[in-house]
Amino acid sequence: MERTTKSFDLDQVHTKLLYLGLFLDVLVPAVLLSLGLFLRSKGIVVRSFTGLDVLLWFLLAVSGGEVLAIYLIKKRVLFAPNMPRAKEEDVSLEQRFLRSALILFSLSLSFAIYGFVYYLLGGTVERFVLFIAITLFCFLLFKPKLEEMKSVKNGLSESSGGY
Repeated sequence: MERTTKSFDLDQVHTKLLYLGLFLDVLVPAVLLSLGLFLRSKGIVVRSFTGLDVLLWFLLAVSGGEVLAIYLIKKRVLFAPNMPRAKEEDVSLEQRFLRSALILFSLSLSFAIYGFVYYLLGGTVERFVLFIAITLFCFLLFKPKLEEMKSVKNGLSESSGGY
């Protein structure tokens, strides 16, 4: 097995990750909002039921817990300076950054999906937009920062003798 030792441009990888985040956490929620509004205009919606407010508070509580989980996953596992090594030795650092960012952005996207389901069950558009705003907030708060990526790269190269 050949070990990946080629150098890569960290700025370019960071830009790719930000584009991925913009796609997953900005474009996809916008598509979900458009789809929800389209479905509501066509009358494809469940009538409001009495437990809708309970569902809203439950989804908001789950969202709050998930924000905390995303923070912990990012800081302790994915972008920690002593990032855990993958079992496969031939995984490049660029691929590891991509996998980590994909996990973070997908977790952030879940809030918009919660809002979409809530909206289809008869919720208001304002509350759907609240969930989309939580998604955007998480994107801004948890997107990979160049300094973090540099510290991970330096930490791995020191511990493994040049990854």
